[in-house]
Amino acid sequence: MPDIENRLLGTAQEPALVALDAYRKQGGYTALQQALTKLTPAQVIDEVRAAGLRGRGGAGVLTAEKLSLAARAAEEPKYLICNAYDADARSLISKTLLAKNPHLVIEGMALAAFACGASEGFLYMRSGDAALVETVRGALREAQERGVLGHGIFGSQFELAITLTGVEIGFMGGEESTLIQVIKGRPAKAQQRPPYPTDFGLFDRPTIVLNVETLCNLPLIISRGGEAYRRTGTTTSPGTKLFTVLGPGVPPGGTLVEVPFGTSVQETLREAGAAANESVARAVVIGGMEAGLLPLAQLRTPLDYEPLEEAGTIIGSSIIEVLPQDTCMVRWAQERSAYLAEESCGKCVPCRVGVKRIAGTLEGISSGIGVNGDLALLEEFSHYVPDGSLCGFGVNAAHPTVTAMKYFADDFTAHLEGRCPTGTCLPARTHRFVTKHVL
Repeated sequence: MPDIENRLLGTAQEPALVALDAYRKQGGYTALQQALTKLTPAQVIDEVRAAGLRGRGGAGVLTAEKLSLAARAAEEPKYLICNAYDADARSLISKTLLAKNPHLVIEGMALAAFACGASEGFLYMRSGDAALVETVRGALREAQERGVLGHGIFGSQFELAITLTGVEIGFMGGEESTLIQVIKGRPAKAQQRPPYPTDFGLFDRPTIVLNVETLCNLPLIISRGGEAYRRTGTTTSPGTKLFTVLGPGVPPGGTLVEVPFGTSVQETLREAGAAANESVARAVVIGGMEAGLLPLAQLRTPLDYEPLEEAGTIIGSSIIEVLPQDTCMVRWAQERSAYLAEESCGKCVPCRVGVKRIAGTLEGISSGIGVNGDLALLEEFSHYVPDGSLCGFGVNAAHPTVTAMKYFADDFTAHLEGRCPTGTCLPARTHRFVTKHVL
């Protein structure tokens, strides 16, 4: 693949830019200085709008619209939250950006805060990797000591304080309304929306929550201009996207690749060195634990929000996982649904009950005790759960089941006939009770 414009990751040969001086030598904080000394907040938002930057957290909302909503809010103070918590712990995106270039994250946060009028930010991440937490804490400390955080940044009236918040609370830790509750010190439960955080967020004040990858694009946009940024990617989704690739041909734990939006699944797998042919693979899962799967015949699908949604899956956690050739899709959907049932925050009934019903029904089918009516039940719950859930977790929770039934219907039919198509599922065991008489 040719060199990518506007890329966030350097090549494997380039050193990490952990120290502020190393980051400055590569042009770091130039965009922030330019914004604070030559641009107004409205002009920063205009450049982001011209770039067409969409949120990289999964929903694909236009970043300029979020910034504008927070900027127009009358109440003070305003808050910015950088969501660097990868809900799917297998993702390499947040941990790589924070480890390789933490000052890029900090600069992106400062630009977003300046644009929307926030003076306090929170960098919200997983706390499980103590070394990574210390790297980020050190970068924040250095930025404060060198004057790129704090009061009067680059001689302007702009000030910004950033608090590091590290938690380890499972999949729901990355959901927007949940993380606001966590920072408040409340239970990790999703909240009803509206009101949206841009009106009523952290500490009941206007709050903008942006994904870490989204924020890392802001210095590129301001330094190079919104129109130049549009030269990479598609008309509707400019720029590049990071993906974690898992499966045959890649190192254990996966590999991280960066491709322009619109690149096909097949090309992206090839870029990662992953094997996805019929001899070793049966399907590809795109989007993480809540994602749907695609058969190998659809590997030419572009990696973009709308094409993936039409195919039945999502950008989600930006994980592309190659499933082995002997994968039974009934069992796969059951295992995913059981995981999601466990990870649900449990606040709303459709998610708390519905996902468990899906997992239980799939367990019965995969164990050889399913009945024909189970398919209709799964179809019903695949609408009930997303239609009634409070947050994106429930909205996306049915994707594994829906796509497995859509693309691999024969696996379900085979199980209902008493056989596993791949021979990997064990039938339910029967137990014979023996009564012992005591003399």
